[in-house]
Amino acid sequence: MTEAAIEEEEQQKGGGLIKIILIVLVVLLLMVATAVGTMFATGFFDEKPESEDPEVALQDIESEIEETEEQIETAPGPMTAEIEQKFLISYYTFEEAFTVNLKGSKKVMQAKLGVSTYFDEDTMFNAEEGSEGWIVRHLVGIRAAILRVLRNVSDGKIQGPDGEAEVLEEVRLVINEQLERHEKTTSAPIEEVYFTELIVQ
Repeated sequence: MTEAAIEEEEQQKGGGLIKIILIVLVVLLLMVATAVGTMFATGFFDEKPESEDPEVALQDIESEIEETEEQIETAPGPMTAEIEQKFLISYYTFEEAFTVNLKGSKKVMQAKLGVSTYFDEDTMFNAEEGSEGWIVRHLVGIRAAILRVLRNVSDGKIQGPDGEAEVLEEVRLVINEQLERHEKTTSAPIEEVYFTELIVQ
């Protein structure tokens, strides 16, 4: 191969390399131009409004915290008394005694009953006309249900070691049954039933 041919081949190689470099540079320039154009179009270089400024947002948060702390300091004391009030137990005593013959005996049982609840006292026991509580409103049905239970109590049962507790539990169940049926409550309102007076003779 002659020197002229070698020189011509080297020039062609050098020219090909320059073309490749130029193409790569043009592509890179196009990519940069596209990216910058997109940034301008989306407002990347625009001045941000104050609401989007991180420092302003931080100041807003700090001022809100300060306002909240001031409100807490000036607010009335804790409301624990009201919360405790909601969980106070309330009591009600049936005015009239329940008098029944003991089952299978000539003995008579006379009992006065009381009940307790965690429900609101007015909701359960209010006696004012027009806004009667549940017990007062359904007193006739409740008394009838209690009498049904007491008429089935025998002398042996009431005198037994757990007799009184069993009778009181049966009474509690029938009272709650009446209230659940008529007041559509899903929980048992009456917590416990008590004998406030019990005479068997």
